[in-house]
Amino acid sequence: MITTISSALQSQTYDKYLVDHILYRLDRYKWAEIYNHHDLTIEAWGTGLWVKQAGTIISYRELAAMLKERAENKAFQSPVKRIPTNIKGTKAFVVTSRRDHERKYIVQFSQRHGWSCNCMQYRCWENRMSTEFPQLYKALNYKIFCHHIVAAYNHDK
Repeated sequence: MITTISSALQSQTYDKYLVDHILYRLDRYKWAEIYNHHDLTIEAWGTGLWVKQAGTIISYRELAAMLKERAENKAFQSPVKRIPTNIKGTKAFVVTSRRDHERKYIVQFSQRHGWSCNCMQYRCWENRMSTEFPQLYKALNYKIFCHHIVAAYNHDK
């Protein structure tokens, strides 16, 4: 079974650089003797990402682990400030971009709804992941996140 995923969601979840990195980590790198990461053809299948040049499938569990690690790395030392809120059971944070200090993202936590962010990645995943990419959504334990949420969560610990 081949899954159809919008280009918007695909660009927010995996790219040739990430797939190359995963293959290297999994010691599936023989393909690099002939090809480079620009040559990779990647298809989302029911069981994982099929990488034609490597002749292998990357499981959605492996992809989810790498996405979590990438978010942790991006979140590291991101400036976070907790802001007051008048709603009981709710926390709010401003996470400033490390590259562009003018860009600020609002991250909220509600006991009722969990974590949310106003960034493009979070909105894309929230709107599309459960319907377009249910296998990855399941591998992520049905939790949508971005590195801003990870930064706020780590700040709040």
